Amino acid sequence: MAAQKSDKTNTQSNKGDTMGLISKVLGVAAITLGALFFAAMFDVGHMGLIHTLAGSAIVLVPLFALMSIAAMFMSPKSGADLDELSAQVAALNEFKSKITSQILTLQNNLDAMSSQDIETLKAHNKELQEQLDAYQQAEREKMDIEVDSLRKRNEELEAQIKQWALDTITKNVSGQAPKTAKAA
Repeated sequence: MAAQKSDKTNTQSNKGDTMGLISKVLGVAAITLGALFFAAMFDVGHMGLIHTLAGSAIVLVPLFALMSIAAMFMSPKSGADLDELSAQVAALNEFKSKITSQILTLQNNLDAMSSQDIETLKAHNKELQEQLDAYQQAEREKMDIEVDSLRKRNEELEAQIKQWALDTITKNVSGQAPKTAKAA
C-alpha cells in the first residue's frame, strides 16, 4: 500500500515538474513576444521593427495570445504535493492542540494560585475596612463630644459677657465705677 502511494506521488511529482517547465517556457516566449511588440510599436532604437513585423503580425499576435493563455492554464497544480501538505497540516494541528492544552493547564494553575491570594486579600481588606470604620466612628464621637463641650463653654462665656455688660450698664447708670471683667 505504501509502495503504491509513493509511486503515485512520484508520477504526480514528475507530471507537475514537466507541466511547470512547459508553463515557464510558454510564459517566457509570451513575454518575449510582448517585448518585441512593445519595441516595434514605439520604434525603440529606430530599428524599423514595425515594418519588419507588419507582415507576420497576423501570426505573431494570436501566437502571443495562445502562449500567454497556455502559460496561465498549464501551470502546475498547487495540490501536486498534497500528501506532504496534508502531513504538515496534521502536524501543525497536533502541535496546536498540545500548545492549547499546555496553555489551558497553565491558566488553570494560575487561576488556582491567584484565587487563594484573592480570597486572602479580600479577607484582609474586609478586616482593614472594619478597623477604619471603627476608627472613623470613634473620631466622630470624639469630635461630637468636643463640639458639645465647646458649645457649652461658649454659652457660659456669652452669659458672663451679658452679665458683665448688664452690671457695667447698671453701675454706669447708678454712678458707680465699673469693675474690670475677669477672664474666664
